[in-house]
This record gives sequence, C-alpha cells and structure tokens, in this order.
Amino acid sequence: MQSHFIEHPSGQIHCLKFGRGTELLIALHGFSDRARMFAVLEPALSEKYTVVAIDWPFHGQTEWQPDTFSREDLLGIIRHILTDHKKERFSIMGFSFGGRLVQAMLPDLVGQINKLYLLSPDGVKTKGMGMATRTPMWLRRFLFRILKDPRWFIALLNFGRKIKIVPPLIHHFLSNNLNRPERFRRTFGCWISMRSFYLRRRIIKRVLKESGLKTDVYIGLNDPMLQQKTLKKLYEGLSEVRVFWLDEGHRLIGEELGTQIIANG
Repeated sequence: MQSHFIEHPSGQIHCLKFGRGTELLIALHGFSDRARMFAVLEPALSEKYTVVAIDWPFHGQTEWQPDTFSREDLLGIIRHILTDHKKERFSIMGFSFGGRLVQAMLPDLVGQINKLYLLSPDGVKTKGMGMATRTPMWLRRFLFRILKDPRWFIALLNFGRKIKIVPPLIHHFLSNNLNRPERFRRTFGCWISMRSFYLRRRIIKRVLKESGLKTDVYIGLNDPMLQQKTLKKLYEGLSEVRVFWLDEGHRLIGEELGTQIIANG
C-alpha cells in the first residue's frame, strides 16, 4: 500500500494506493473516517482494480486551507488522479457521506464511470440529517462564528438530552464532533459544504436509469441511520442497479463485504 499526496491550490490531498488491476477505482470514505478504512477490502479489489482512496478535505492526512470545499474541488482532484494514471474511464466507490459526494458528482462524471459502488449511501434520506440539510446557509455560518468555543453549547446539549428534547443520535454526534478544534472545523466545514453536494433523489434515479450505469449498492439490514423504504424505492427496479442487503449495521466495510464483492463480481 502506497501513500502519496496530490498538490491542490487549497492544500495537499493525501491518497492511499493499492491493487494491481488494470482498472482504476477511486474510493471516498465517510464523515470522520479516512482512506485507510478501505484497506480491509484490498483482497477483494486488488485483482481487478488499482485503487486510489482519498482523504477528502478536513480528514486524515489531507491538509486543507479554506473553511469549505466544493464539488468542483473534488472533481478537480478526481481529474488529477485520472491524468496521473493515464485513464479516461474509472470506477468509483463511496461509503456513507462519501456516497453523498459521489452521487452529487454523477451528472458530471457518469459518462466516464465503468461501475459505481455505493456502501451505506448517505444523501438519500438519512435519519437525523433532515434538519442539517434544511438549515439556511446564513444560520450555518452564524453558528460557525459563535461556536468557536462550544463549551456552553455542549452544556446546553447535555441539558436537552437530560430532559429528553434532544434526540440521542443528535446529542452523540454533536457532543463528539464539537469538542476539539479539528473536529469542530471538520464538522462545520462539511456542513457548510453540503450545499455544493445537494442532489434530489429523482435526479439520482434519472441519471442511473438513463445512463445504464452498472451500480452495486450495499446496505446493512441493521443500519440505524438509513431509511430502508426510501432506499428500496430509489434503487430497486433499475435494470443495471443491484442492491445487496447484508446482516450488518451502518459501518459495513469489513471482510464480509469483501467476500460479497468477490462473489457478486
């Protein structure tokens, strides 16, 4: 497994590369994760693919200077990887929030993609994310300014949890992602950047249907974050989309997933 950096006008993008296959696969991890999470899939992917997993902005070893990033930033990074590997076509994999990023870029990239892998994909209808996506941008930026020292807000969250007006999932997420400066910057950087990665479900479905893009979707039957009914309505019934339900939770990347990827071809 090789570690290297891509120079970007806004910083340095850290990547991990593994595999000996002739096809290129670019992988995007989830929120608060890093590229190394895909290492467990090396036995399943290395024969067919050369895999480049990216630490996207605010994550892992990537150094990112601005407070936000955009779809164009990620598209530029992907194009840089394609140029480096002398490829015009590639496959792409996105886990959780990385699935949101990937799906938002589909209209720009679909003509170059051989295969799409979505693992516990966010961006469809994730529990607890409705409020986050509907919050006006001015309020997101205002909260970013006033919560630089978030101790009073965390105390308020704890009180709200105690009197049962703050849901456990929201309490856990915020209290664990605002308590350190780097986590605070990551959380708000992603939250503010989400506007650039908003995509309606009907557009996702239309792109997948009209393009005939070969797509494998892996979802955990015990996933507490994703709404199964909505996922079924979106993905099932499309001729080139296969949906696989695993006896897993949200973090389904592991040896069992690798076994399934090999079995499903």
